[in-house]
Amino acid sequence: MTLAVKLVIGLAAVLLMGWAWHAPLGNGARVIDSIEGRAKAAVAATELPGIHVGLDRDPLARAATLSGRADDFQRNGLGGQPGLTEIVAATEGVGSVRWADRAGGGGGMPLLAELLVLLVLAYSIGLGAARLLWGRPKRTSYL
Repeated sequence: MTLAVKLVIGLAAVLLMGWAWHAPLGNGARVIDSIEGRAKAAVAATELPGIHVGLDRDPLARAATLSGRADDFQRNGLGGQPGLTEIVAATEGVGSVRWADRAGGGGGMPLLAELLVLLVLAYSIGLGAARLLWGRPKRTSYL
């Protein structure tokens, strides 16, 4: 078996494990539920009635969508006062924020795609580190 085939098999195994962690084991939904809970708590702390926050579910993404009746000051803040958009964006794990009644924004990279990109990056770093530590040719002399 050639080196290239071994590397492709290793990468495929890593990506398969990442997909299994995300989808069949349900950890992707748990991550989104956790982020959504923190975002809802941040919105509830503002004590503005009728404001709802939800994260994208199809596909799972870290993009928050706000809805409800709020004026421009409540949405965007003013000067040193953060608005709802900034409060939710500052929540740990939220990737982007948009309002349901405004066009554009939102979307973002699906959580599974983020995971797979990070796994490919980690696999590449591991291969590079292994090459540096164990892959150098042996010297036959001291000169």
